[in-house]
Amino acid sequence: MDMVLEPNPNWKITQPMKALKEKDKINVSILVDYNGEAYKDNQYLVVGENDNVAMKISKTISSKLCGSEEKPQPPINTCEPSQTVVKDLTNICKNQLIFEENFNDTELDLSKWSFDVRNLLTGRINEEFVLFDTRQENVFINDGILNIKPTFTQANARMAAIDFGTRCTPVENIMKECKSMTQFPFTYVPPINSSNINTKNTFQFKYGRVEIKAKLPKGNWLLPYITLENYGSFNKKQMRIAFARGNEQLLTDNPMKDIGGRRLYGGLVKNIEQHDTDFKELYASEHFGNNFHIYTLVWSNNSISVSVDGRTYGEFHSNLDGFNEQFFISLGVSAGGHLEFPDTLADPEVKPWKNTSPKAISIFWQNIKDGKFNWTEDSQTMRIDYIKVYAV
Repeated sequence: MDMVLEPNPNWKITQPMKALKEKDKINVSILVDYNGEAYKDNQYLVVGENDNVAMKISKTISSKLCGSEEKPQPPINTCEPSQTVVKDLTNICKNQLIFEENFNDTELDLSKWSFDVRNLLTGRINEEFVLFDTRQENVFINDGILNIKPTFTQANARMAAIDFGTRCTPVENIMKECKSMTQFPFTYVPPINSSNINTKNTFQFKYGRVEIKAKLPKGNWLLPYITLENYGSFNKKQMRIAFARGNEQLLTDNPMKDIGGRRLYGGLVKNIEQHDTDFKELYASEHFGNNFHIYTLVWSNNSISVSVDGRTYGEFHSNLDGFNEQFFISLGVSAGGHLEFPDTLADPEVKPWKNTSPKAISIFWQNIKDGKFNWTEDSQTMRIDYIKVYAV
């Protein structure tokens, strides 16, 4: 047996084991590999009569020889057109990764993210008891995880003046969000410092699948926001990818229902100012702040769905007006306020302030002073492992 690996028109083989004489028959088996295809033929040669040698081998026996490798084929265009729209990005294919953040740097990547810098204690019905800024104690990266950690405002800053100047990023009212609100005879600053970051200036898109691995915060009166938001201050909308109150348990009066951190909400805020919401819910056996979960929102031109850990718990197929424009990613932790914590609790003493009370901020401050908040260094922090956005 002999093997020829390169073209050789003068190939010959010598078998010295036995002398041949005229009329002897020789059985010749030929196996050829050509472009990954195997061809085989058997021939009988008679010594002295070589005119019966076949010059062609045409029988295919296999598309791949044992031990041989198929030669790479030219790529096939499998791009399925997508509904997704991203500024400065064309020819988008369905399921294409269009945004990714793994927080692998030691500091926040400011080429992707911007900070909200504003006072949410504005005197409006949708105010919350928090001040968003860029303090490192409130937003930082540790071991590849984004941490957004609310902290109590120092007591000596309770009546300090706030003036963010040109750093301010107001949404509704520049005077109230960029400076402290005055209530004669006192000027109150928000009792909670925290952070909110967004991709408003760097990444906006219309339609996509958003996947975020996160651990929500735990602690009385905390509000995590993992959302998509639209640009502009009028008729501002949200898509909530994951929302669960920080309280371990909150029982409403009528009907009796636990709206604490075991109940996950996702869905639409059709008007933030009016708190016009359309949420889907999922009740779990433990607080969603106990572990990391993968939260997903799928947004197309005719539907929106929300899921957690691969389980879809809500879909929207109608009344999607206004959700056909570009949105951006927003991440933050807030606290208190007048909209997310109802007064109709089974035990009225659980919630220290009333949503209609002009003394709500004073009461909230006093509860902090009295140590009535069950926050811990670990639990009060919202943690984000990664964010991925795919075209649909």
